Amino acid sequence: MAQGKEIVIRSEQDAYDTLQLATSGHLPDHVEIRFEGWPTLQIIVKGDNYNGTINPSVMQGFLEFQKAIYRTFSLARYNSANINRLTQDEKDALELWIKVEAGSSKFTVDFQALLERFVEKAGDKLTPKSLVIIALIVATSYFGTSAFKSYLEERRITRVAELQSEERIAELESRRYADEADIKRMQILADAVRDEPRAANVREYAEDAHRDLVRSVRKAEESSIGGLQIEGELASELTKNARRESKEIRLDGRYRVQTVDASQIDVFKIRVKDEETGEEFIAIVQDDTLDSRHRSVIREAEWARTPVQLAINARMVGDEIKKAIVIGAAEIDESRSPRLPR
Repeated sequence: MAQGKEIVIRSEQDAYDTLQLATSGHLPDHVEIRFEGWPTLQIIVKGDNYNGTINPSVMQGFLEFQKAIYRTFSLARYNSANINRLTQDEKDALELWIKVEAGSSKFTVDFQALLERFVEKAGDKLTPKSLVIIALIVATSYFGTSAFKSYLEERRITRVAELQSEERIAELESRRYADEADIKRMQILADAVRDEPRAANVREYAEDAHRDLVRSVRKAEESSIGGLQIEGELASELTKNARRESKEIRLDGRYRVQTVDASQIDVFKIRVKDEETGEEFIAIVQDDTLDSRHRSVIREAEWARTPVQLAINARMVGDEIKKAIVIGAAEIDESRSPRLPR
């Protein structure tokens, strides 16, 4: 793996090594990334009616995986989870290509080219260093074995707590997916996400993508996803009650304050417009500072009609923002980056 201007990622371990460089402050500011032979994803499905074909269940899994990639790119480039923000050219560039092989149903997806297109398309909105970190967070979260194993382990633990059948509980307790090396990698990933706000939502969408892939093979006798063996019955068990109707995401960015509503004593509401996407929504301002400085910054921005940097926690249902809470506000100094709470 090169350590100079260009970093070449040839394996999952290379990706985590580079993320660790970034979190320790040793990644150069001016850096480029290139993927070579990694990542790829191979899915093998065995059973009746699986012979070099994609049945509706498996196809649906790939379609949901595709949708998650779109949302992740939209968040990285436009600070919005709304897929409609993407141009047709961007969607075409991020389109999955699936190779189907005869015998059993064997699907191979080359994500190397997709990630390189991701980097190319998002490059004009991010610094070179941020672009590398986000690309690696996407690569490890969606396509890394450790993230997938950690998802399965989380679902195993959750189902054990939910089940009442001692037989089913014993079966799940006999299995383990994530080991100490995977746990260490997940901590590296968490540290990288903490330092890169635009990647705060990647893991959640990646977990949804993993869920949909596992669900897609639940009718098969046996299957393998990224080298991990999963029987159809187990896939069905692990994905029960796993769908989330809403998602908590971060929408930090530059906003224009359209209106301020302080008519209620305990509630301070504002209507904001994202300078980058043009998206407008209402948010409640949470200000625990002694001098109410976040509210003051927001009022000043409204009066002066100047942009303000906001840290926002939002709840999304599909493409729609159902609830937004401002947890931080800072004046914008164009000569330096404003600091907001993580």
